[in-house]
Amino acid sequence: MSDEHAIPHTGSVISIRGSVVDVLFPGRLPSVFSILRCGTNESIVIEVMEQLDERRVRGIALTVTQGLARGMVVRDTGTPLRAPVGKTIISRMFDVFGHAIDRQAEPVDI
Repeated sequence: MSDEHAIPHTGSVISIRGSVVDVLFPGRLPSVFSILRCGTNESIVIEVMEQLDERRVRGIALTVTQGLARGMVVRDTGTPLRAPVGKTIISRMFDVFGHAIDRQAEPVDI
């Protein structure tokens, strides 16, 4: 019995229009709101917004798309965006990825 989540789930970029990216997956599709990663050091982050058909998804790039090209391999992380929660983040400022942007130390124990 094989675990499909043990094998990295990958697709390829088929279209780029500004920050809108279409990705083809030969197997199962990522869920809506899943995070996809690609590029050097997986620095390009895409959030799935729509399943176009049984093989294609459309997402929004949450980072700059410089260097993104058709045919580039994309990895489905299988997880949505996550943000820290807890008392230590009250009145703090964070970017979309949960990193502190208020020149204070990263929160701990959250």
